[in-house]
Amino acid sequence: MKNSVTGFFLAWQFFSSVPVNKQLHMNKKSVTWMYASLPIIGLIMGSTLGTGIYLIWSFSNLSNILLAILLVVGMIVLTGGLHLDGWTDMSDAFFSYGDKEKRLAILDDPRTGAFGVISVVCLLLLKVGFIFETLEKGQMEVIAYIAVIPFIARIGMLLYFLTMPTSKKTGLAAYFKGEVITKMLWLILTIFTAIFIILVCYFKFLNLLIVFIVMIVAILLYRKWTTKHFGGMSGDLLGALGEGLEVLLWLVVLFCI
Repeated sequence: MKNSVTGFFLAWQFFSSVPVNKQLHMNKKSVTWMYASLPIIGLIMGSTLGTGIYLIWSFSNLSNILLAILLVVGMIVLTGGLHLDGWTDMSDAFFSYGDKEKRLAILDDPRTGAFGVISVVCLLLLKVGFIFETLEKGQMEVIAYIAVIPFIARIGMLLYFLTMPTSKKTGLAAYFKGEVITKMLWLILTIFTAIFIILVCYFKFLNLLIVFIVMIVAILLYRKWTTKHFGGMSGDLLGALGEGLEVLLWLVVLFCI
């Protein structure tokens, strides 16, 4: 129990901008729970933003385009832009058109290049556009998507993390990959997935099953792509996946409702 609580707060420290002013002990179990808490963190963030959008939607006349922008900016604020940084670094590295070693070196470079800036602008514009078009449909179920999409995207991040070797033997990704208890994390992930599917079927929110299936397919394709161009997983590639998945899943939602 203690390790699960510690892991939950570690997840806030590592994967959000929410301050946790407490010294937390890290061991294999707490690190495992840190990663296991990632989908829950996403659900809390999404639910918070969904509630805010619902209140604004109910008591103001703000346009849907402004609501979409507020939603995207709100998620950036809550995550501290951590995953966007990964997307930027990944874009700079990929569009360098160098070999794997050069791309990995660019991933480690803290500087941001032109391709990273262009790519992140395109990503945010697409996300705002997809959310805006979904809000335009005027269905209250959109609030549920706002809450659940970050959860599903982080389930995908865990799947990628568990099934991919790291591109290097050093760095945070390699360290945490060696620290997590794989069987325990798989068990927790399976439980989360089972609960999600049961709730979706119970409430007959079957569009979310389509979203979930698309996420699985996207993970399979991303695994092949990162293996080919980077030789494995890194922290930046994991963060980039989270951002890319959210945009893709909003596109799927747009066609499902």
